[in-house]
Amino acid sequence: MSRRSKHRISGARSRRRGAMVAGGLALAFAWGTASANDSPVALRSFIDTQVGGIEKLMVPAQDRDLPQPRLADGTPDPFFETTEAKRYLGKQLFHDPVRTARVREAFGGIREVAQTASCGSCHQGESASKSGTLFNFAVGGEGRHYTDEDGNFVPRRRARTDILPPLRSTPLFAGDALVDELPTLTDIYEFAVGSPARGRKLPDPGRLLATGRLDALDSVGRNAPGVIGAAFNNRLLMGGFAGEPDSSPGGLNPFNHPAQENVALLLLDAHRMLEDQSAELQKIPAFIKLFQDAFPQEAAASPDCSPYMPPAPGSCDGLINDITVFRATATFLRTTVTRDTAWDRFLAGDDGALTPTQRRGARLFFTEARNGGAGCYGCHSGPMLNKQVDDPDVAGVGRFVDENFYNLGLSDHPLQALNRPGRNDPEFRDDGRREVTGEDSDAFKFRVLTLRQLKDARFFFHNGLFSSVREVVRYFNEGVPQDAVAAGAGTLSERFTHPRGEDSPPGLGLDTVQVDALTDFIENALYDTAFVHHDPASPTQMFQLSPPDVQYSVFRPELAALGAIDGFPLSGRAEDNDDPLSRRDMGLEFLDVTAQAAITRMPDAPKAAGGVTADVVRIRNAGTSIIDTHLLVVARDLPAGTRMINASGTTSDGAPYLRVFLPAGQLAPGQSTDVRLEFTGPPQRAPAYRLTLLSGQGEP
Repeated sequence: MSRRSKHRISGARSRRRGAMVAGGLALAFAWGTASANDSPVALRSFIDTQVGGIEKLMVPAQDRDLPQPRLADGTPDPFFETTEAKRYLGKQLFHDPVRTARVREAFGGIREVAQTASCGSCHQGESASKSGTLFNFAVGGEGRHYTDEDGNFVPRRRARTDILPPLRSTPLFAGDALVDELPTLTDIYEFAVGSPARGRKLPDPGRLLATGRLDALDSVGRNAPGVIGAAFNNRLLMGGFAGEPDSSPGGLNPFNHPAQENVALLLLDAHRMLEDQSAELQKIPAFIKLFQDAFPQEAAASPDCSPYMPPAPGSCDGLINDITVFRATATFLRTTVTRDTAWDRFLAGDDGALTPTQRRGARLFFTEARNGGAGCYGCHSGPMLNKQVDDPDVAGVGRFVDENFYNLGLSDHPLQALNRPGRNDPEFRDDGRREVTGEDSDAFKFRVLTLRQLKDARFFFHNGLFSSVREVVRYFNEGVPQDAVAAGAGTLSERFTHPRGEDSPPGLGLDTVQVDALTDFIENALYDTAFVHHDPASPTQMFQLSPPDVQYSVFRPELAALGAIDGFPLSGRAEDNDDPLSRRDMGLEFLDVTAQAAITRMPDAPKAAGGVTADVVRIRNAGTSIIDTHLLVVARDLPAGTRMINASGTTSDGAPYLRVFLPAGQLAPGQSTDVRLEFTGPPQRAPAYRLTLLSGQGEP
């Protein structure tokens, strides 16, 4: 436990007896008089007192003012400096699948899945910059999302089903086709003397026997963390691996870089990009131009690297390399923030920004548990609500180490099951920060993350086993560990089990109304629509590539002149994922599944009024694989004068189609769905026509 955390707990204990004696009065003061105390002005004043200045919760208005490494005189360090040119390049790199070219068949890599995934495979804007799924698949995965009939975005990515039979005789998880042997971050080495060793870093590891970094399926045995607010921490990833000194037992930071550059380097290595990406990027003139803009010093030292003529071998290596790639990516990560939530407007003085329920939730959030609140702000403070309340705003290298890691008694992510046979250790557990520091006092501790944008996150904690904000609030409210092994490690946090004091009942003790208010505040007051949908009037930038990012002919004509295609990343591949299912999910192509389906016209279809004829057709999946995404039922060869009046649109060649929203985004083998088609035209029982079936979203 950190020295600062011990001090807080000691202080809480010293006040406990008086708080327990006057417990009923404390609760009445904190909650019973809420109507008097929760006016916007009073609430701001209260929060200001709790955090030592409400300005500590405000997000800098300009990217250049976000935390970044600085020189002794306070000016930005040029090597790490945040510039718009680096941010834009980093964003393009983040979402372009062209970089995942590192395939090593000796370790099970499959050439066909190269350049089909990106950083954005597991970090998408519609999912709070997380994956939105329990299993995070990059290379070797397929699909991105589907929308239901109400327009809801549903993340959907799974192991690919279209390339190879299972690598195991029996898939580990039901429904797997291509399955994993080891989680991505696991390496298994053999010492020079021949004894096997398992771990991330060894002084003389000898031969690499197996690795999850280079195998067929890129999947991590933890829930993908969001990247919002990465600038405000100097330890990143769930266990604080990124930013840890290279000298630490589990550190891997060869350049002694800040957490943002270090995490970008680590993930290049983990996710099939390191070493091979530079040659691919150098083939794309628009990327060469952006690297020149972002790194003028390196560009000046590489005069023969030009976007206007094919570069000679090696001429661009000094400009486009793994280091400049991760420097640009780190800049994009630092600038990933939200600035336009109701909470931000409230902090800025908008009295109407929060609803009365959200104001009550905010008071609970910033009231210590011993006084009848939830005390969330102790771990969730700062502009991104991802720091302890008295941590410095700027995480300077060497001046401060994030200590916001806690054991909350959580079980493993399901994918950690792969580590037990892979490591030949049936007792293996993911013990969080201890893997990095080597300290038993860090066992089962994981990093506290931002609370912004969680409405879209869908899966929570490092194990991904909580599926709503309300579930998380209830878990803290009950204060009962989920897992006996983590709970018995001797590091279980009293902030979780007994936030009201060691002699009090477990948990927060909030009633249902209070849980609802706290959930509303976290879920809705901290949500920013501009992070998901481009809003030119908002100070928040869309996380995905926005229209100004990719409408090159309008906003970046110099890139259009170099071959950049409107609507696509610079490589011309699909954004984030370039596998066939993802392209269907994004409306870029459609799969004809007519031959896979059995189509039956149902007898005695009911007639609609007004001369409208109707057919009901039953579509059954008669194949052995699923029909996924939306099903587009296309009516072809209609008689002259006949129209399908309930059509959703027409295909590019003029045929009407009806969009069918499949339950859970798929039609499994043997399943069927009934579709009603309505026509007007010459009087007849039903017109003659031919149906074709397409799988995909968007307009065919």
